[in-house]
Amino acid sequence: MYDRRWRELAVSYRLFSVVVNPGEVGDQRKAAEELARVIGEKPEVLENRLKHAQDSFLLAEDLDAQQAERIEDLQLKGVTCRVEEARFYPGHATASHVLGFMGDRVGLAGVEGKYDTVLQAGGFRKSNIPDIDFKGQETLGTGGADLVLTLDMELQKQLENRFRGYLAAQGAEKGMGLVIEPASGRIVALVNQPSFNPNYFWKASESNRVNRIYNHVLNKALIRPVLARAAAIEREGLEGPPLLPVTVAATDYGFSELKLEAFEQQIQLYGSVFGNWETGPGSQQEEGGEQVVTGVQVGVTLASLVNGGWRITPYVVDSIYDHKTASRYPRNNEATEKIHVLDPALGVKIRRDLFTNWLLEQDNLVAITAEHAQMRREKAYSRFSIQEMFVGFAPARQPRYLLLVAVEQDHLYPRSNDKGSGLAALEAMGKELLAGFVRSSSAETVSDRPPERSRENLQQFFISKRLNFREAPGKANEPVPVMPQMRGMSLRKGLQQIDKFKMKVRINGSGRIVAQYPLPGQSLVGIDECILTLDSK
Repeated sequence: MYDRRWRELAVSYRLFSVVVNPGEVGDQRKAAEELARVIGEKPEVLENRLKHAQDSFLLAEDLDAQQAERIEDLQLKGVTCRVEEARFYPGHATASHVLGFMGDRVGLAGVEGKYDTVLQAGGFRKSNIPDIDFKGQETLGTGGADLVLTLDMELQKQLENRFRGYLAAQGAEKGMGLVIEPASGRIVALVNQPSFNPNYFWKASESNRVNRIYNHVLNKALIRPVLARAAAIEREGLEGPPLLPVTVAATDYGFSELKLEAFEQQIQLYGSVFGNWETGPGSQQEEGGEQVVTGVQVGVTLASLVNGGWRITPYVVDSIYDHKTASRYPRNNEATEKIHVLDPALGVKIRRDLFTNWLLEQDNLVAITAEHAQMRREKAYSRFSIQEMFVGFAPARQPRYLLLVAVEQDHLYPRSNDKGSGLAALEAMGKELLAGFVRSSSAETVSDRPPERSRENLQQFFISKRLNFREAPGKANEPVPVMPQMRGMSLRKGLQQIDKFKMKVRINGSGRIVAQYPLPGQSLVGIDECILTLDSK
């Protein structure tokens, strides 16, 4: 997978492991000496393992193609090389909630899960990815295919680095950020905190892997002033007078809850965000019947008001590069859902007049901030939280980017009102980011073909593999514990297989085991937890 400027987001590399059948090896000392020169082990250690092994065993793993070729050239009896592909995410935690992760060579979340059929070896048809214009081709992918996403890694890293710094300064842990192009629906950057590293996804808690922008509830009171103002402009009509300020006697411009709710339904605030790499929930309700919204629903709704009433479903998959035909196949224009949720003429008026209260002409952007403290009853206890939100778009007249950032804190305490904390700090961060996005954007021409694979990323991959290697404790001839093969087993039998390793076990689903992590045959040195995925089908 690449970002929109052909920077590698996820890449597969070939890894080799060496398997030895000691009964077939003739001169064990000579074999140990020759193998030691290739894999970087002491000859006496290898010889000791050969002498004491009863059955075939894994001698070394995570070797590159050059090492495997050197071992094959030795033509040693009883020594064979096995190959498998390993997925690597060179950005580590960067954009992890978009990319998702793979386990046992199967996509399990994010783009990896949604487009697993496309990313796996072999051909695929239009029915597998209807968003793409196949240009008359019946099948693509027979020679390999790459996905090109709408993400811009430069902007993604700007958002992530600045947002993490802000959370640390505020003593907060949970938050979300989204950057979209309102006119097209392209998601340019997306961040969730806490985050995780998809290279080691099994180490992250399930809550860290949740895409908060699509699944976490924001209180709609955060955008109530914007919605009430938009509804008031629509009520006054094309020839209506300018809006008067909100007063104590006419809060929300005089709208009742029911009338404001009707406007929210009209602009599809609670609409499902579907047809994308992640399915956003549709209309949700809290206890008591009040409808709630997610971050992506808020972002899409505000973008529709910026767009003059066009509600555009956001997306992250831009195109496919097919290696056999050496061609790039773009997204089908008809695949992007566009709905007019406001009368076209009124939509233009709302776009022109709606955001005047929040326009910062000197900065050439619009900035909206809001906070909401809420309490939820949980049995005999009360849970308090504070949600803070920044929404802005720039440039102000013809917005290229819309930024939404939301932070949640699960505790209440007195906070200072200086510029280094609270909404003042959130607004300062949002304005700084938007200005940076506009400066970073350029009309740079992007090639229709991917560049050669990054040598730097390949080197980083093997370095990370070797840094994670740990010597087995105890004597050199003690067998290294490896993960058993459990796919197809019942849960009970699977647990019996790994009970001796005394690992924590995380179980997803029910039925028989269909995927496992660590993978079969992988060393368990330094690993104290495994994940089993079950499916009743």
